[in-house]
Amino acid sequence: MRSWTLKHWVGAFILLAGMMAMAYFFATQEVALGLMIAIIPLSVLIVLISLKQPYWALMLLFVENYFLMGISRYVPVSSLGILTDLLFAFILFSTLFRSVINGDIEWKRALNGGTILLTIWLLYCVLELANPTAVSAAWATSIRSMTLYPLLTVILASIHFRRFEDMSRIITLWAAFTLIAIVKLQMQKTLGFDAAEHRWLMQGENMKTHLLATGTRYFSIFTDAGNFGSNMGCAAVVFFIAGLYAPNKLLRGFLIITSILGLYALIISGTRGALAVPLAGFVLFTLMTKKGPLIVLMFVLLLSTFVFFRYTTIGQSNQYIRRMRTAFNLNEPSLVVRLENQKRLGSYIKTRPFGEGVGLSGVAAKRYAPNRLTTNIPNDSWYVKVWVETGIVGLLLYLSIQFAFLGYGIWLVMKKLKHRQLKGYLTAMLCGMFGMMASSYGNAIWGQYPTWMLMALTQAFVMMAPRYDDALERLT
Repeated sequence: MRSWTLKHWVGAFILLAGMMAMAYFFATQEVALGLMIAIIPLSVLIVLISLKQPYWALMLLFVENYFLMGISRYVPVSSLGILTDLLFAFILFSTLFRSVINGDIEWKRALNGGTILLTIWLLYCVLELANPTAVSAAWATSIRSMTLYPLLTVILASIHFRRFEDMSRIITLWAAFTLIAIVKLQMQKTLGFDAAEHRWLMQGENMKTHLLATGTRYFSIFTDAGNFGSNMGCAAVVFFIAGLYAPNKLLRGFLIITSILGLYALIISGTRGALAVPLAGFVLFTLMTKKGPLIVLMFVLLLSTFVFFRYTTIGQSNQYIRRMRTAFNLNEPSLVVRLENQKRLGSYIKTRPFGEGVGLSGVAAKRYAPNRLTTNIPNDSWYVKVWVETGIVGLLLYLSIQFAFLGYGIWLVMKKLKHRQLKGYLTAMLCGMFGMMASSYGNAIWGQYPTWMLMALTQAFVMMAPRYDDALERLT
């Protein structure tokens, strides 16, 4: 038997000390500290692997982005953005490290139409610091999800997701994560909210917006019910369409079942505006097929859905149908309030073509400027947020960039790409993105976890699709 060296004894001592520290913290109910000790070995392993293969650090960011909000309800995190900042910094460092050591990082892949467009948007938002009404602290907080994170995601994904298999892996993981979110939803619905979720509901306006007289709005592991419902609608669109193009029956069944469960979760979430996601997403898919009978069928289904919710009382005894029906009522009180708020904001912003300043809209921004009109009125919309913070100039620039991604992706699918599965998967993600664009009018979801990364990855895959297609064609 081999004798132990000093290295072995030191390792054993560190392991034993760590286990004793974990036992102590768990015994004294310092769960957060115990978990921190527990993940140190895993963290060291991840760092070593990521320095060798930065790809896995980017995959870790994808996982973190999806689950961070849910975990933060149980493990106090002073600033969610700090952890994401650190991960981005580490991925950039590990990418540079590998580039210096191995010299095999293709930096030129990061320069594409998508990164150029997002850099223009970043520069515009940086110039917003010169806005006389800007507040630098609000800017620093909001700039991340509004422009910096998406740009970094597209850059890093363009470098590290070099094969179509990476796109397929993201879609499969996304589906698996969706199922986890649905399981959590079902736990909330059948077992009730746990202590951490009750604590979250007591903060700010959360109870007022989630525990309604008409029923409970469930949020699962997401930031809120609006974000959860919209993401489940996006999942329903993406995985149904992707399932149609899956390479085998097992994966096809997995994706389509996840799609159906996603639609169920959307309804149970109680988020009316989330209905826009599957409606818009499937309409775009139908139009992209260019099949007349399918287009007619979709039109009939849309008309039937509208008539069912707008002009009938069928299923009114069901709380979920009853709540969804209010989305089709133009006199619904919350809609009237939203439109009135938009009028008030419009009167204020019309003399400010560059907006109030990044991060200065919505009641959450009160801590930066408590006496501003824009921080005392809920924006209730991602586009209203962009409009109020960056002005009509910023909103038009932002929308132009989003539709440029969408239009280019549609053109690729319909005119350029040849590989069937790639076309199907890209179509799925484009239709999901279009649905989220539609839902973002009624919900300020685009910059939330995990939405911003899912949409940024979609935009990255749009840019990389021609490379994937060429590589796949060479293999056939």
